Amino acid sequence: MEISLPGHWFEFIKVFTRKFDDEIVNDIVRVFRSAEEIQERYDTYQFEEFLPGYIPVADDSGGQVALISEKGNDAKVYLSSYDVLQEELLTVLDRDLLHWMQRRFPFDQDKNTLSVEEMQKKAQENDVLFQRISSCQDILQLLEEPLILEGLLLPENYAKAEHIYYFQDGYHYNSVENKILTSNIPGDFHPDWIVLATNYFSDPFFIDLNEESSGFPLYFAYHGQGYWKPLKIAESLDHFREIIKEVYSRRFDKAALKDYLNGYKDTENPFWKEVLETVESCEEVTKEFNEQEITDSDWRQASLYITDIGPNKMKIIALLKKEHDMSGPQALELSKSSRILFKTGYYKWLQQDYQQLESLGAKVEFEIIE
Repeated sequence: MEISLPGHWFEFIKVFTRKFDDEIVNDIVRVFRSAEEIQERYDTYQFEEFLPGYIPVADDSGGQVALISEKGNDAKVYLSSYDVLQEELLTVLDRDLLHWMQRRFPFDQDKNTLSVEEMQKKAQENDVLFQRISSCQDILQLLEEPLILEGLLLPENYAKAEHIYYFQDGYHYNSVENKILTSNIPGDFHPDWIVLATNYFSDPFFIDLNEESSGFPLYFAYHGQGYWKPLKIAESLDHFREIIKEVYSRRFDKAALKDYLNGYKDTENPFWKEVLETVESCEEVTKEFNEQEITDSDWRQASLYITDIGPNKMKIIALLKKEHDMSGPQALELSKSSRILFKTGYYKWLQQDYQQLESLGAKVEFEIIE
């Protein structure tokens, strides 16, 4: 099967190839620089059979592999092992490829390799927990109809119901040290607390399975403080979904979002107070900016031609000189052509050049390279 790389990979590899001459980074990390190289790894390790929907983009030369989803709206970098390609065992390495590159491509080198018995035990734990939540429609509805709100301390990552136990990694258990983290001691994460979602900072949104009769009040806690202090942020899951829907519907209207949160009766709750402060400090985000659709056609190879240099002849000649690294006389001679090849590349990347040339009065056109 031929893979279809998402648009954000092309953006990443463009920056990567400018920064790094070699595919090996930090002596051990091999970044796959082309679709052909990725396809070769994909076929060799039988991703289509064992881990469909995920694409290898780098490895640590020691058996660990960094993956991305083929879905364009999921930019996260995932960690797996060539030996155990299972979706339920994936962990998140970073929020996206460019951020991972800024951190110099760290791999979780200390992650333990689970034995067959340990993997079977986790699978059994997952089955038990999944069966327990399967009859709870409020839980299933939240997980099956996720509303993702980035940058507002609100949920960005939701558990998959069928893999609910694996989402508890870092809260119920530590997969790196392979140990259980829960207990009923104050400050520890309790065994009946189930994480349903997390925000960008891995702060958990969770319920207590013993509170089904109350509609599952939703709790929040700050991650990384050395202890867990639950803070009730909604009286029930249904109540929380109502709040999230209201926030989601106003996410591109800062004034309306502030008005809604200011009028919310629980604004003095430390969590919602911080959400409001975050909204107030955020820049306005437009729908057009936040929901740019990246389609396959954006990543077709294309050539950009000038068919008429227009009234700003000298400015166009200067651009030709710079783009083609030629002398002034050479650029002048080229400008006399009836159809001038300005640049070849991915269609999306050529848009800025197209707009610049057009703003100078030149007539330009694309030619898609099949």
